[in-house]
Amino acid sequence: MISDLWVIAAVVAIIAGLLASQALLIVVGVLVLLIWITGKHWPRYAFRRLTYSRRLERRRAFIGDVLDYHITVDNDKLLPMIWLDISDTFPLGLQTGGTFRRGVGAEAELDHRITTSLLPYQRVTWRYRVRCRARGYHRIGPARLRSGDMFGLTSAENSVTSVEYLLVYPRIVDLRRMMTLWERPLGASRGRKFVQDDPSRFVGLRDYHPTDPLKRIDWKATARHGKLESRIFEPAATRYMLIALNARTGDAAWQGSNRRLFERAVTVAASVADYASREDYSFGLVSNAIASYSSKWMSVPPGSGNLQLESVLESLAMAGPFWVTELSSVLRTESDSLVSGATVVLVTALLSRAVVTETEEIRRRGHHVVVFYAGDGDPGPLAHLLPPEIPLFMAGSSLAGLEEMWRDDWLEDEPAAPTIAEDTQ
Repeated sequence: MISDLWVIAAVVAIIAGLLASQALLIVVGVLVLLIWITGKHWPRYAFRRLTYSRRLERRRAFIGDVLDYHITVDNDKLLPMIWLDISDTFPLGLQTGGTFRRGVGAEAELDHRITTSLLPYQRVTWRYRVRCRARGYHRIGPARLRSGDMFGLTSAENSVTSVEYLLVYPRIVDLRRMMTLWERPLGASRGRKFVQDDPSRFVGLRDYHPTDPLKRIDWKATARHGKLESRIFEPAATRYMLIALNARTGDAAWQGSNRRLFERAVTVAASVADYASREDYSFGLVSNAIASYSSKWMSVPPGSGNLQLESVLESLAMAGPFWVTELSSVLRTESDSLVSGATVVLVTALLSRAVVTETEEIRRRGHHVVVFYAGDGDPGPLAHLLPPEIPLFMAGSSLAGLEEMWRDDWLEDEPAAPTIAEDTQ
């Protein structure tokens, strides 16, 4: 009703100005009428023939990779956009310029903001550099567009429901740098290497260790250097390997999940999978972790080759830091289908009595068992219950220093400001 009254007043002012030959009344009436027309019809036509699109350089990446990310806005009409505010939902695991954090806890996310203006038939493209900071299946979008008329009286809003997805694989580390063998208090090793050595694949020498068999001593090198030295061989290939990832990181369920330890365990599992692929193993993956967009534990059937590695890394990328059941139950279910003589590689940040019991049972069935401990410090008293035939490697202590280095890289290497390309058609 108020807007209609303004129209009536504007028409009366114009008529009065014409009858009285008063240009000022005519100008005022025309301006009021123009403002009313703009305010009434702007929300209807503001976003017509206006397109908003995103484009990622690729859809799969590793932690630490930097990708090109393009945002394009095309105003394909005569009506200009006096101002346009773009708010796009951005995941926490990706880092780029122009983002602001909103929300707390599990609801936290980033808000990617762009404010611009567009001439008629103008297209603008922003090029950003996006750094992958965390593994996962990251979603970019949806977006919200806001604009207003030139007088600031009305505003309009539009939603862009399309989204972009980026799958970020977990970090892969050289497996050998994590193979620090845990030892008993008296210095005796808890086990042998997790794979057998191939005597025909000699790779080098190292200082002799008391646990090395005498047949590995290189007597010529010992005499030449004046100290005992052992030969190092490449590990021999095995037929099948099962990687078992324990998602549980605390003694009690109410303690929740330690995200740092869980991410470390995922890194170890991914590194073992990469090693298995390079050494032509047939390998699979099981875990009591919940996969994203699923309610059951993860399981990747055995296979070999690059496609198998891609499947395992994809499952690890989408693993959530929550567990649905004890890993011992998963191993009990999956171990029935193990090939005779297979190797079971257990990756865990927590050694529970149930897991220790199940690993002993798997070993008694004729399978080789290896444990990678991804927790902090000593694995605890339950580690002493593991039989000497099961080697226990301290992967957590090996990765602790790398975690600090990766964190420093994130803080020091910020993405550059976006590059803007304009195109007026």
